[in-house]
Amino acid sequence: MDKYVELTTETIVDYVNSKTDFFASDAVYECEEIGDGNLNLVFRVKDTKNNTSVIIKQALPYVRVSGGDWPMDINRGAIETAVLELHYELTDGLVPKVYSFDRDMYCVIMEDLYDYTIMRTGLLEYNSYPKFADQITDYLVKTLLLTSDVVMDHKDKKELVKKYINPELCEITEQLVYTEPFRIGGRNDMEDFLVDFQKTELAEDEELSLEVAKLKFDFMNNAQALLHGDVHTGSIFVNQENTRVIDPEFAFYGPMAYDVGALVANLIMNYISTLAWLPEGEKRQNHLDYLLTATKDVVDLFAEKFLKLWDEVVTDEMAKTPGFKEWYLEDVLVNTAGVAGCEMIRRSVGFAHVKDLDSIPDDTLREKALKTNILLAKHLIKNRHEFTTGAAYQKVVKEITLD
Repeated sequence: MDKYVELTTETIVDYVNSKTDFFASDAVYECEEIGDGNLNLVFRVKDTKNNTSVIIKQALPYVRVSGGDWPMDINRGAIETAVLELHYELTDGLVPKVYSFDRDMYCVIMEDLYDYTIMRTGLLEYNSYPKFADQITDYLVKTLLLTSDVVMDHKDKKELVKKYINPELCEITEQLVYTEPFRIGGRNDMEDFLVDFQKTELAEDEELSLEVAKLKFDFMNNAQALLHGDVHTGSIFVNQENTRVIDPEFAFYGPMAYDVGALVANLIMNYISTLAWLPEGEKRQNHLDYLLTATKDVVDLFAEKFLKLWDEVVTDEMAKTPGFKEWYLEDVLVNTAGVAGCEMIRRSVGFAHVKDLDSIPDDTLREKALKTNILLAKHLIKNRHEFTTGAAYQKVVKEITLD
């Protein structure tokens, strides 16, 4: 194929074999389309005889739910592939291995994480992952710090800023995370019981809008590091031993806090979901304790590893000034809390939700959970200077009640 066409389960096997020699000549194929997002086709092709498989991801030129009326630049597929390859190198394999990329079809063939679980799914089944916090903070610190001006030659870093310009995907974040949830209308999507609540608590809160505006323009103008751009529990694969981060198609040069804050937000939302789903008892308490510990560890291990790696890799002479690395890190941590709040709000009233909250079956508890999520998010945004340690998050999350 030398021009772009959308792949199907009928064409995918021939396509893979035309691009790679991954499968044996006696392969017995099984294939399925497994994508559940709005922007891509995702296929798994498996050789059931030899027990080998690959994932094929093709960027679509439109948003699926729009019926074709929301066009998208398919070059994001090239950006995603390049970022996966770079992150694989920087993190010693904390992302899937890329086998090939087809620029005509904007299609990447990569490692199948068949023995992993999507973390959101695992958390909704009340599983815990003891090595997750340590491994995800390795990923965050290495991908963010090692692509920053602290480490890189400044000209080389600016070339990467140009290479990873991603305006359409950035516009999605600018609108769906930092604008529309705090205004009436747009593409907001919420249940009836949130309509007046969103108007009063979000759209009419001028203090909140001011703080979100600050965060939005930091996102738009602070080309600090090469971000994944969408680090949530749906873009992380886990098992009891390993963590892998997928789907960096929103990657661009932006503020480090965006990646860390999005992850923290999703752990907190699963905590709120657990309060609503499970009755009091050992199972509920064990999962809440795990989430509290994971949230605290993500923040504290990120800070600890960040400062340690800084000393090992810093190249900029002024960045070696005593006290500068602590100032730099504090700014990242402060805005992490603000990003977490924006992520929590947009997942409650915006265009794209999370199953953690939306699937709560009891109407009363779902309403309480969503409103609690919004109010806590506002607190994180407005008081973000108070949230520079894991203990600060632990304290406010432990106080959450849906009574």
